[in-house]
Amino acid sequence: MKRLWLSCCDDLTLDFSKVKLPSVVIDFTDSNLYIAILSAVFNPLFWNLVARNEFYNHSLSKLCGSPHKGCYLLSAIIFALGILRDARFEAALKTQPHWPALYTNQVVWLGYCVILAGLTLVITSYWKLGHTGTFLGDYFGILLPAKIKSFPFNVMSDPMYVGSTMTFVGTSLA
Repeated sequence: MKRLWLSCCDDLTLDFSKVKLPSVVIDFTDSNLYIAILSAVFNPLFWNLVARNEFYNHSLSKLCGSPHKGCYLLSAIIFALGILRDARFEAALKTQPHWPALYTNQVVWLGYCVILAGLTLVITSYWKLGHTGTFLGDYFGILLPAKIKSFPFNVMSDPMYVGSTMTFVGTSLA
């Protein structure tokens, strides 16, 4: 029996041998899990490689006839890849084992609150940056007139990434 002695309370002993910790199981044979992970890794890798190529070679600008049209093409590709990633993430959530302790009203409502907070960061970021500011317009030479210092950028430097991550975590909980 393992006991934890607290120096402040000589008479108090905590016996952890009787504590049952729930086992969190991940089904590593589930192909949906790997496809979701691959798409989550592939998407930003792809769009950053395309954006860097645009910065150095102006490939999309030349293909589309202008930097704005090239940026809008890249944003459409990023958006489509995001939809596919989200669908694969949802499929992985459905096919993975479920932990019954997470299926309480409190956890589900916490998930909804995390989604709402995440979407608030994402939407307000998009609102402040505009379409080309959100979708790598700086690689196309489309720059904002000044650095944005208001919400949500006055709270954190990368609210779009944090907000997006929060929506994934919230979706997992809800």
